[in-house]
Amino acid sequence: MSDTTLHELCKGFGALLSRAKTPQFPEEASRVNDRGNLPLHAACSFQASQDVVDALLKAYPAGASQPNGVGNLPLHQAAMWQAGADTVEVLLVHHPEGATCRNQYGSLPLHMAASNQASADVVKLLIEAYPDALHLQNDDGMTPLDLALADESASEAVVALLEGRPPPPELSKRQQAEKFMERADAIERKLNSLRGSGGRQGRDFKDAVAAVRRLADCYPQALYSAGIDPNELEIALSNAMVDGGTGRRAGNAGDAARKQQMAVENAILDAVKRRSKTKGGDADPAGMEERDDLGVRDRVEDLISSIVGLEHIKCQIRGLRRTTEICDLRESLLPDHGAGVRGLSAALLGVTLSDEAGRPRAPHMIFFGNPGTGKTAVARLLAKVYHELGILRKPKFLEVERMDLIAADQRGTIAKTREVLEEARGGILFIDEAYTLGMTSKRSRAENAGNDAMNEIMRSIDTDEAGRDSPLVILAGFPTEMNLFLARHDELRRRFDVTFEFPDYTPRELAEVFVDLVHAKGFYLDESIRVEYIAKLLGDQTDALWRSERNGRVSEMLLAGARTEVRKRIRSAQFEEQEVDPQLILRVDIETAMRHDLK
Repeated sequence: MSDTTLHELCKGFGALLSRAKTPQFPEEASRVNDRGNLPLHAACSFQASQDVVDALLKAYPAGASQPNGVGNLPLHQAAMWQAGADTVEVLLVHHPEGATCRNQYGSLPLHMAASNQASADVVKLLIEAYPDALHLQNDDGMTPLDLALADESASEAVVALLEGRPPPPELSKRQQAEKFMERADAIERKLNSLRGSGGRQGRDFKDAVAAVRRLADCYPQALYSAGIDPNELEIALSNAMVDGGTGRRAGNAGDAARKQQMAVENAILDAVKRRSKTKGGDADPAGMEERDDLGVRDRVEDLISSIVGLEHIKCQIRGLRRTTEICDLRESLLPDHGAGVRGLSAALLGVTLSDEAGRPRAPHMIFFGNPGTGKTAVARLLAKVYHELGILRKPKFLEVERMDLIAADQRGTIAKTREVLEEARGGILFIDEAYTLGMTSKRSRAENAGNDAMNEIMRSIDTDEAGRDSPLVILAGFPTEMNLFLARHDELRRRFDVTFEFPDYTPRELAEVFVDLVHAKGFYLDESIRVEYIAKLLGDQTDALWRSERNGRVSEMLLAGARTEVRKRIRSAQFEEQEVDPQLILRVDIETAMRHDLK
């Protein structure tokens, strides 16, 4: 069995907590995929939060002690993939003996943590759970300390704990920057040494460089997660091809080809070096906090970060992105999908990249939420994000409602629904107030007109699934109405694996939305105005019920009122011959709008 829906949800875990409320969740939590992994293994591998791990353990308590196909417990996975200390702690509470268990390579969880840059807190927890692990060797004859020392990126605190001494005091930001620079220099030296070496390491180096080249050609978006700007790399590679080919006339073809290959390798290595130094620091280590704007601008992450609140949705998108990029990297390393293609070593591929799972497809979704909670805005943004990731063929977003699907008779309804599905093909079809499809209408002579539309949507989902070009369908509506609607239409519900709940905005989130709107409309706020100040005003002068009926509309009303106050000030200034900044919003503007417009 390949990954189930729950395995996929655990990679982003945003929608998993909603699914945990369903009656089939305990059975789903006990299923393993073809690698023997439970959803709990997947959650630990993708750094899921503690509430997700708690939900999976509550549904299937035996999961904490169940090994996967290579003998890894969820605790091994958590130690290997840098899960948080809270996750490791809850796994140890459920299965304390897990710290003493070895996988098929003879590795304890502490071995996995020591060789995979786990935090000092995680290492400390594993040592306390099984102190003897400090001196035990794996099948390669390596102790946890040996593995940490072999990994040049292991922290001094981890090394100290493995040596049995107190960890050193926490480094300052300047010291951290200096450590990053040392690591970047070490990586550069290692790359240069591998470049001229023969044997397996030399082949792995050339394969890795070739993989980056194929990623740049076929899946450029995946390079962002490695800190490499694909646009800059494309320019550098183009220049390298030109510069490397200038010697074709002067020398023989073989020399020219080698020169061109060397130029391409130099361009890729330069991109890796810039990435390492951008992460680590520059000439001014003290300026670390201001360096975010100097790094690679990731369009997908910029789009995701533009969403206010809704962390569970952002997390699910990032999880899908991680899965997509793993598939893209595998494609670049194994372009022919053959086992052992081009002699690639297992060390270069790793277990994750050796998996033959195909590129993921975004699931059809259901959005629950009160008016103004951002359902339409998020769906529109998803069309852009999924297109950037190559999951959707087009950034197309089509919003429809009942009247766009229903006609006076059955034939007309089917025709209209097919037309809408065709128009949305390759993008996202967003059906707002989808519960109205379950209502009857005097306009339609067919009482089951809504059922005809739903059947056509289900037929499209079922028949076009393999083609990967059918629209991604999102059903949206208010919570109570949607729950009643889906309870009556189980066949439709089963085709939508993911449900997202859109909670009402908090005063803080409404304040953030207001600030975003201010900037989007070309205005700016007086320096004394902070998000906290606006949030306090909203909390003091409006009640939760009133806000829940409007949500994002509250921020729009506040901005409209503030703009009215700005216009009044401009008119008054004209009579008094004073200068007024027409784009500046003052405290008094917000306070007046709050009293008069938010009613």
